[in-house]
Amino acid sequence: MSFTFTSYSITAFAQSTNQTSTSQSPQQQQQQQQQNSFCKLTESDMLGPFYKEGAPFKQRLGEGVKEGERLIITGKVMDNRCQPIKGAILDIWQANSTGEYDNEGFSLRGKVKTNNDGTYLIDTIIPNEYAAGDITRPGHVHLKVAAPNQPILTTQLYFEGDPYLSDLEDKSLILKLTEENGTKKANFDFVIEHYKEYEK
Repeated sequence: MSFTFTSYSITAFAQSTNQTSTSQSPQQQQQQQQQNSFCKLTESDMLGPFYKEGAPFKQRLGEGVKEGERLIITGKVMDNRCQPIKGAILDIWQANSTGEYDNEGFSLRGKVKTNNDGTYLIDTIIPNEYAAGDITRPGHVHLKVAAPNQPILTTQLYFEGDPYLSDLEDKSLILKLTEENGTKKANFDFVIEHYKEYEK
């Protein structure tokens, strides 16, 4: 079952709401801070018409793609208490460097899983914009993000400086790109709903 979240925005920070007593030990202060931390949920975005079930797990989404600028996205998947979620699955799909999706196979479609510390890495290419009816959609990466047996976040990531960005795209989902040795890089932390009672 897929859940959609529409009333929250992305943040990748934690804030402590209560003061900790100076008489507490460092370990107690850390535990208290974790209990009081809160991260807002990542903003959802539309599924779109090009999602395809059954994408395989891949080390590199752009494997075999000869054209396109390499892009590496890294970050963490966390719950709304800012705790990392190990074993969360990111299901990713996107257009190629000419704005086309592979609807026959699984080129630029794949899944990655978070490590024990909640970190992930997506190795792909920069997707191009494409026409969609009367508008031109900016380049974007689609994702479904969830831990097993948990609600699924469906969202998209965009790129700072894309001339086709508009008010339709939530600013919290726009990546700031850097470049290293000819590879574009970006960082993004996902915050998703995670209920212990669902872990069965």
